[in-house]
Amino acid sequence: MINIIYERGNQMFFKNYKVWETELAGRKLTLETGKMCGLAGASIMARYGDTNVLCNVTMSAKPREGVDFFPLSVDYEEKMYSVGRIPGSFQRREARPSEKAILTSRCIDRPIRPLFPKDMRNDVSVVATVMSVDPDCSPEITAMIGVSAAIAISDIPWDGPISGVNVGLVDGQIVINPTLEQRAHNDLNLTVASTGDLVAMIEAGGNEIDDDTMFNAIMAGHEENKKIVAFIPPGPAGVRHGRRLRQGGKRQDPHPLLRRAPAPHL
Repeated sequence: MINIIYERGNQMFFKNYKVWETELAGRKLTLETGKMCGLAGASIMARYGDTNVLCNVTMSAKPREGVDFFPLSVDYEEKMYSVGRIPGSFQRREARPSEKAILTSRCIDRPIRPLFPKDMRNDVSVVATVMSVDPDCSPEITAMIGVSAAIAISDIPWDGPISGVNVGLVDGQIVINPTLEQRAHNDLNLTVASTGDLVAMIEAGGNEIDDDTMFNAIMAGHEENKKIVAFIPPGPAGVRHGRRLRQGGKRQDPHPLLRRAPAPHL
């Protein structure tokens, strides 16, 4: 009853408030939008267990001039307050991003980047901020799903969504998103990101296992990802949640000196 009153109150004060709920590996996954970060292109609060990650995405109105690449930036921010701690430095300020945060940013970047138009030159900024952490529910996976949902409901042209899961091998059994206790005696630490059709990114480490077990683990992660991809609601063709899709800026013609030589990469 309390949840019903809470949801009705949100819909009363936030007209664009929407919530989607499902289960991932036996734990509740919630995607919430329309309540925070109204100036961003799209914002999703992803909740997985007690892990909360705020995911925002914004695209510039005009393409960047003089570049021959897609200017996408992905920032994964994991602050000390997300685990209930205060930085131990003299000024009590957060330091530069940790190595783990940088690697997580890359894990999010790799599966989403190929799905943007190849000739797009607009700046796209993706920021995933960890608000709280449940040791049993990976904030990295929560951020990946939240970022995918944020881009999916935005007006940015994109061929997503994608999803990601952790796959473990505990006592010879494949486990999706293993808990903290299971990770303590885990033989495989595998991250699988995929669309509804294809595997987009794999990152793995662990003890030596045979090829068939690795293949089965990858496919188990892909099958779980397909469920989450289907869970993220796509908008109709050309429109996402009432907003017309924007056209990304095209790359500019090369300099006249470069036109004379074959340059398939331009």
